[in-house]
Amino acid sequence: MLGAGVTAVHVAARDHPELAAMTAAEAHGEAELVLQSVPKASSRRPDLVTASARLRSFTTDGATLEGNWKVLLVASGEEWAETTAGQRLAVPAVLREADAGRLTAAIVSARGPPEPEGPPSLPYRFADHVRERLSAAVAVVPQPEAGLIPALAVGDTSMMDAETAADFKATGLVHLVVVSGYHLSLIVGAVLAVATACRAGPRARVLAGAVAAGAIVVVAGPQPSVLRAAVMAGMTLLALAAGRPRAAMPALATAVLVLVLADPDMAAQAGFALSVAACVGLLLLAFRWAKPLEHRGWPQAVALAVTIPMATQVAVTPLLVGLGSGVSLVSVPVNLLAALVAAPVVVLSVGAAAAAAVWVPAGEVAAQLAAVPTRWLIWLARTGAEVPGAMLPLPGGVWWGLGSGAALAVLIWSLHSRRLRRPVFAVLAAAAVGAVPACLWTGGAPSGWVVTMCDVGQGDALVLPAGEDVVVVDVGPDPALVDACLDDLGVERIALLVLSHFHIDHTAGIGGAMEGREVGAVLAPPPGEARYGYDLVEEAAGAVPVLAAVPGEVFAFGATRLEVLAPPPEPLSGTRSDPNNNSVALRAEVAGTSVLLTGDVELEGQRALLAGGAALDVDVLKVPHHGSAFQVRELLEAADPAVALVGVGAGNEYGHPDPGPLAVLEERGALVFRTDEDGRITVVRNGDRFEVMTGA
Repeated sequence: MLGAGVTAVHVAARDHPELAAMTAAEAHGEAELVLQSVPKASSRRPDLVTASARLRSFTTDGATLEGNWKVLLVASGEEWAETTAGQRLAVPAVLREADAGRLTAAIVSARGPPEPEGPPSLPYRFADHVRERLSAAVAVVPQPEAGLIPALAVGDTSMMDAETAADFKATGLVHLVVVSGYHLSLIVGAVLAVATACRAGPRARVLAGAVAAGAIVVVAGPQPSVLRAAVMAGMTLLALAAGRPRAAMPALATAVLVLVLADPDMAAQAGFALSVAACVGLLLLAFRWAKPLEHRGWPQAVALAVTIPMATQVAVTPLLVGLGSGVSLVSVPVNLLAALVAAPVVVLSVGAAAAAAVWVPAGEVAAQLAAVPTRWLIWLARTGAEVPGAMLPLPGGVWWGLGSGAALAVLIWSLHSRRLRRPVFAVLAAAAVGAVPACLWTGGAPSGWVVTMCDVGQGDALVLPAGEDVVVVDVGPDPALVDACLDDLGVERIALLVLSHFHIDHTAGIGGAMEGREVGAVLAPPPGEARYGYDLVEEAAGAVPVLAAVPGEVFAFGATRLEVLAPPPEPLSGTRSDPNNNSVALRAEVAGTSVLLTGDVELEGQRALLAGGAALDVDVLKVPHHGSAFQVRELLEAADPAVALVGVGAGNEYGHPDPGPLAVLEERGALVFRTDEDGRITVVRNGDRFEVMTGA
């Protein structure tokens, strides 16, 4: 009831009539902002930076509207790298409508460089000082350890390489690089231990713990997990001061209530929900499950090391399934082994940050010490991510989430029943033992397969047979997902890796595709504006030759023949998206089956394909640009496929796929499959018939 009331007040403030009129008209003017976060490269378009901010005023046509609205800043230019959180800025901008369902009042699209109006406040300057000094200190440590230490210390993942980040995500170790209750409990606990050793009184200990927690929050920034952990730590410290040390669950409940009342937008953030769920699992399940082990003679620390990862995994699994993030099957064993060094590596990393803030050489020594246990975490993450079937993809959605929660509840109830406990354990043990050979010796593409569209979220990744090898067309945004798909298909060598264009939803997974695999060559268009993706590919490709896509060029691999249809010799310019319209488009013939692979070509690119005179009628069509609304009907009709494939992420922010183009295809008799609903899609040719296999 409190949350609903407060949210109503926030919504009323968000929907200010004058501001709404400006966003609807996309008004141009000058915005006065206070940055709430450091501008970072957009996950969708790395040539842009985004940051959360408060809009204090907007001046247009001589009129000034003043207030204090939550907005999303979108900008470009090197000048933004010099700005920081807490800074007040003036910038020429356009106001646009924000996505529905959140408390963001508008999108402020910057149209020029920012003009700072005074320095950031002292806490923000302190956070910048610590981060900069820590970055300087870890420079003496090789990568990927150097990128991981700031993440372990203060949640700064900007220096982590994409492959390590993907490995941590796939193995459930990502909680270590997000400042959470685990970090605060370690740091506050260490500070309290020192204060106790110094014989400080209760008030002095509480004050020391509060200062430590406050410093971590300031440096890490107001992330959902940080705020939740900070408020919970504050409640726990109050409980300690009041002589009630067992108040952890009320402290968590109070933290959730306070944060949702302070910012109702928290309720819509998956990270906040996962953080709270993990804490609930820890408090309600882990300690309870540890007691039987302790009664059997297990040391408490060992018992908790076993039950904590199991309890937190059980608690977050329904949410992960509902969000469509998949479930890591190696998370529990990897976290068990990570527990050997997790506490010391976090404390050493935070110590490196603290030491570097005072004296960089001292921080360098601490960073070198922290790098030793960090190597163990990196090896664990990399090894776990390489296990075939390590990530179990599920369709996602509310019903799948509720179903997984119900299944886990039944399983836990069965394990608490004395009569059912042994049979259930026997079944689980048999399943675990049976999964070992299944992981090691099964997999591979089905006989007669023509093309597989991997489920890589909001992006494209397709695989075609090429004799004993394969052709891969695009690699999606997530290295772990494309790596898992190629592992399941038994891919050891890629004869040709085709990148339709350099947007990151087609290129950021390149590390996963090339991990442990030989690649013959890379085929790609000119980079154009998408420099970030090009740099990523250039770094990952190394000595692998990168070929320019030339219309009319033909590649042959066994029974597979590829003809390059686009981009045109003179790249298109001035279109809505030049990188999209200059995508590499291919017509493939796979053992008599035709496939049209169109990248992200939009209206101009599709018209160029039609004008090119190439044969566009095919058996299988990769629908252009994730099925967006930017489609030329004549191209879809010319292709006239039997099967149409759409690579799209569940609940994406672009509205992909648009129902219009799908309706055109279905009207002409095509069977439309999409990865957000069907998972991985494999088309098999069986004589004159096509069979489509879906799911993992």
